[in-house]
Amino acid sequence: MKNNTIRNFALLLTVLFAFSSCASMKVASNPNDKYVGEWDYVVEDLPVDIDGTFVITNEDNVLKAKMVNPMGEMELEKITIVEGLLKAEFEAEGNFIELEGNFEGDTYSGGLYVQGSDFAMKMKKKQ
Repeated sequence: MKNNTIRNFALLLTVLFAFSSCASMKVASNPNDKYVGEWDYVVEDLPVDIDGTFVITNEDNVLKAKMVNPMGEMELEKITIVEGLLKAEFEAEGNFIELEGNFEGDTYSGGLYVQGSDFAMKMKKKQ
């Protein structure tokens, strides 16, 4: 009887240790997950402001983005976000375009650079 009690106690300790180990492990989250989603954007300083939706997705830990507006949809290439700094580039109608700016909470402020000209770009995350 005493052997069963000791064996049951040892088994209980083993199970408790296993559960406490699992509970203390943190699942590593991607630091860029807070940027994933839809953002309302506007590009200013053009003859007419261009606005639409900036969509950021995370597919297998690879960031992807596209700009959607009434004129169509544009996939961005080489998108990175490091410590809130967004950098991306794409080509549109023969023009090489770069994006660079900073996220701060649910807003973004930066620039869109096209062949030596820069235009202010702002975004706000959709709720």
